[in-house]
Amino acid sequence: MSLTLQNVSDLLLGIGVVAWICYRQTTWQVVDPARLWRWPVIAGAVGLATFAQPGGTVVLTAVDLVVLALELVLAAGAGAAMGTIARFRPMAPAAITAYESGDRGGRSRAGTVRYETRTGWAGVALWLALIAVRIGMDVAATRLGAGAVTGTAMILLVLAANRAARTAVLVLRLERLGVAAQRVSA
Repeated sequence: MSLTLQNVSDLLLGIGVVAWICYRQTTWQVVDPARLWRWPVIAGAVGLATFAQPGGTVVLTAVDLVVLALELVLAAGAGAAMGTIARFRPMAPAAITAYESGDRGGRSRAGTVRYETRTGWAGVALWLALIAVRIGMDVAATRLGAGAVTGTAMILLVLAANRAARTAVLVLRLERLGVAAQRVSA
């Protein structure tokens, strides 16, 4: 691979994304279920749309399908693990008020947020493992002739599967946490 401006910019973009993900894993983030579901839905839709070749058809070989299924299962498993290891903490009343009063398209979020979450360094380790597996699968898929699953579309689908599984586990845990909090306050 020759060192071109495109390769350098892709590398820098990749490093930036990994740094951003690591930062987000180690800092407390508001748990807003509607906001959490937005990214996996958008990434999945764009990933599926990107799969279409300029001619409008995608030819997936058996190897492509195996790689696709394996990567999506691994990404979802890592996402579920991230949702499982995530820690919650109650938000301060002032932080809730500030978040709910923020203007995001005029939609009211009153009563939708009460907790913050983070996965910490264990979450960073899971992300780095997922990235390493993704790179390894990409190399293996290329050598096996499975070119349809080695591009941007697959990266977006992997991210969507990971974030969807994480969100599903977080929402389930939040529902249980909410029920437990209601029992304690009653």
